[in-house]
Amino acid sequence: MARFLPIAAAVIAVAVFMLDTLTTFDIAIAVLYVVVVLLSLNFANQIELVAIGAGCMGLTLLSFLLSHGVELPADSIGRCFVSLAAIGITTFLAFRVKAAIGILADSEQRYRSIFLATGVGILQMDFTGLKTAIDKYKSDGVQSIEGIESLDPGFVRKALKLIKLTNANNTALNMFNVPNIGTLEMLLPALISAEMEGKVWKFLASIWAGNHSYEAETTIKTSEGRQLIFLYNVAVPLDRPALDMVLISILDVTARREAENELDAARSQLAHVARVATLGELTVSIAHELNQPLAAVVTNGGAGLRWLRREVPDLKKVQFSMESMVADATRASDVIKHLRGLSVKSSPNPVNVNLNEVAEETVALLQREIDVNQVTLRFDLADQLPEISGDRVQLQQVVLNLLLNAIQAMAHAPGGRRELLVKSLAEESAIVLKIHDTGPGIPPEVRDKLFDPFYTTKPDGMGMGLSICRSILTAHGGSISATSELGAGTTFEFTIPFIKEVG
Repeated sequence: MARFLPIAAAVIAVAVFMLDTLTTFDIAIAVLYVVVVLLSLNFANQIELVAIGAGCMGLTLLSFLLSHGVELPADSIGRCFVSLAAIGITTFLAFRVKAAIGILADSEQRYRSIFLATGVGILQMDFTGLKTAIDKYKSDGVQSIEGIESLDPGFVRKALKLIKLTNANNTALNMFNVPNIGTLEMLLPALISAEMEGKVWKFLASIWAGNHSYEAETTIKTSEGRQLIFLYNVAVPLDRPALDMVLISILDVTARREAENELDAARSQLAHVARVATLGELTVSIAHELNQPLAAVVTNGGAGLRWLRREVPDLKKVQFSMESMVADATRASDVIKHLRGLSVKSSPNPVNVNLNEVAEETVALLQREIDVNQVTLRFDLADQLPEISGDRVQLQQVVLNLLLNAIQAMAHAPGGRRELLVKSLAEESAIVLKIHDTGPGIPPEVRDKLFDPFYTTKPDGMGMGLSICRSILTAHGGSISATSELGAGTTFEFTIPFIKEVG
């Protein structure tokens, strides 16, 4: 049809010219030239539109001169001006419309280019059927998405079939390795496994609440069985309350998550190496801690034997000696257990942990260091401290590093008092553990670098202790900081969110 439009416009222009020239109707026939201008919108550019409009105005004047010659009746002149005005206004409006169409076409082309070529997969969906189903439940008195779940546990599968795929960009097709949109639409419900239905219910809850955006991460198996991790964002345009156009952007973060997992494994390995290195520094202290209970076992064993060898064995004394032996053996066993926990390489194991107990257990490993360096230890631990969720061994490593740093800082300080304070307290939503020493303090130029990897102020230090402490605490959702005054000591403080009791 587009090929015949110029011919049709030309025929109409000739017909209007003939009627205007050869007939004597008392009407402005030339006004019909506006039809020619409007038809030209379909095939002419802006310059051609102006030319066609000017041509129609020229034909109007020519027809007027041929029809009336030198006679210029007032009514004919009026009709001529009306026709010229109508053609001129129509040409101007057509020019503006053509410009707007051009801008809109450019904008649409840019959008389409971005839509098709962007590195993020984009799906354009029609949620009309899903919204109708949800609205029906609302009208039936269901109060929440949980109500639908209890009434119809299989609603997830029905919802997936109610959602229609209307468009998809090239990136999305490549992600799922499908040739076209039709194949992807048939494949999508099958990609949502039974394990993913819990996440779909959360998404449906967002739709129920009328949210205009929703973001989550999920794992999907492609048609070839590859497992991909997707970060997806659902956007509902504000001007589309019927949910007839919903945009879902998909980002494949599989490689990123694999890299993060490898990095976490490397950090765990490094933390293990640092723990073993720290325990190596404490070999003498550990030997001392073990020697004390073992020596007590020998002593109590010998005493018990002596009480048994008497002519009249003193069984109460024997019982007391044996009980002491059991207590000392248990103490030695606890030391070995704590050491084994710190030295064994294992994956993080989150459990409920009381930081007061972690601090007390760790101090026990450092008791000889405290005694040798003539450090006065003081505890200020909060009563009924809420538990946190974390890996006990990793938290022991943090406390061990901070305590050892504090003891070593005071050991190198000439004279003066050497006091070590271990304080815990519960804030609104987190547990705070503070370790304060009365050492020389940290110079201002050093404080900003304390937690940087490989930065150390010790001649034989690795520079990894505080960096690992920060990594461990960050993984637990917490943070660590240090405050210091030269000559007044240093305070290391870390916070970890605690478990809030329900009800």
